Amino acid sequence: MDYDLDTKDGMNNAVTWTRNMFETIKDGGAWMVPRSMTMVRVNHTDKVATIIVGLVPDPSLRRVIEAMGWTVVEQ
Repeated sequence: MDYDLDTKDGMNNAVTWTRNMFETIKDGGAWMVPRSMTMVRVNHTDKVATIIVGLVPDPSLRRVIEAMGWTVVEQ
């Protein structure tokens, strides 16, 4: 599957994948992104994702989450 964020299909695939991932996380829960050791805290009520940057900053997280219509806060 194509996840190239610079293409319409790739971004749509990434948004779908991330939306499905968020649906498995309880409100206030967190997702650890292995490739960057970044934590994403999920607030379903307000549609806010708080990104706690880990070892490697990953700007693709912000791009995809904002494309979902969510607000992103970085810490």
